[in-house]
Amino acid sequence: MPAKNRTALITGASSGLGLEAAKEIAAQGFDVVMTARGKDRLEKAGEDLSKQFPKSKITSQVLDVSNFDEVRSFANKFSSQIDVLMNNAGVMGPDFSLSVDGIESQMAINHLGHFVLTKALWKQLEKADAPRVISLSSTVHRRGKLQSMSLEQLKGSHQKSYDRWQRYSDTKLACLLFARELDLRTKQSGSKVVSVAAHPGWAMTGLQDNFPNRFDRFAQNAKQGARSQIMAAVRDDLVGGEFVGPAQELWGEPKLIKGTKQSRDLGLMKQLWELSEELTGATFEV
Repeated sequence: MPAKNRTALITGASSGLGLEAAKEIAAQGFDVVMTARGKDRLEKAGEDLSKQFPKSKITSQVLDVSNFDEVRSFANKFSSQIDVLMNNAGVMGPDFSLSVDGIESQMAINHLGHFVLTKALWKQLEKADAPRVISLSSTVHRRGKLQSMSLEQLKGSHQKSYDRWQRYSDTKLACLLFARELDLRTKQSGSKVVSVAAHPGWAMTGLQDNFPNRFDRFAQNAKQGARSQIMAAVRDDLVGGEFVGPAQELWGEPKLIKGTKQSRDLGLMKQLWELSEELTGATFEV
């Protein structure tokens, strides 16, 4: 009887970095669960992958990670193990809007929805032999300003104080802080789960469609940008706590990087975790 494939669940997998990661991970023999908000594009991507990688089981499921009840309902349907959870879905610099839970959309999608999803799938991760959680950050985490964080700041529900680019930077710093705090907690508890962060550098992924720039032609394509998160998902010698990004910051082959001093602030990591629990209602016992 052939060995069962490992399973990877990738959010935001219908296009861009998520789709490129899904292709490479399927090529390496994983079954892949693809999620995204848009049904038609997701199903088309799933059908294409199924044809390309017939030995892998490709599943497509619509999921809006900004809707915490929907995330929990989605996770409750899983009983089998998850070997890789890639928290990839994201938005960049949209007009101000609130999620159904009353949270500014970038934080709801980029960080908090994935916090809820990781917590909700924890038992499925623990069933795997060498489970891994990948969190997607960005080079702009360097501009994040979460030093004096409060529940209201994390929620970001006041339009008057909305700065779309500062907010994006804050969410990507939050993703990196979450990955590192998760790593600390798994190691302290003896969990098998390995938590790794990654960022694509400068890559054209579809997030930039509303903000064209004359320099975009110098960016990496989505396949090149996805190399960091693929390495984070499959490289055998990673032990947790690593951050993978392009060798030249914006371009290049992936390598292990440090990130900012703020992204390694233990107090800030703990504070973000506790505020995320309070805001989402997802008490996260690793």
